[in-house]
Amino acid sequence: MTAWPEDDDLWRSVESTLREVIIPALDDDWAALCAVQLVGLARYARTRGDDPRPTRDAELARILGEQRDNPLVDWDGDPGHTSVMAATSAALVRAVGRDGPDAVDVRARLRPVLVEHLDDDLIRSDPTMRGFRGHLPDD
Repeated sequence: MTAWPEDDDLWRSVESTLREVIIPALDDDWAALCAVQLVGLARYARTRGDDPRPTRDAELARILGEQRDNPLVDWDGDPGHTSVMAATSAALVRAVGRDGPDAVDVRARLRPVLVEHLDDDLIRSDPTMRGFRGHLPDD
């Protein structure tokens, strides 16, 4: 019996086959672009790591909990993703156009965390972004 293949090995095989066999054989520009995008998707699947959502949700839930006395924060304590994201976005929306300490606190504590999450997502998804621009990910 052979060993169970690792996900990385499977995706590496898909990427390699697309790069070395499929793309060079394609004469159709649209088909070639689609194959390049699939290479980016395979690379993303290999390199994206574990789902960051549970850790992110816990971080935002902690911040929301620390801001329970802030009238701009309306959170019921539900640590589920939908509840955390709804409360986070609602607090930030309520802070728009306000200059008081409650609004400043919401923006200062929540916005940088969300920007960090977005930056991380952009770094993780770079192989797909490159593919959608028609560029193969670097080896």
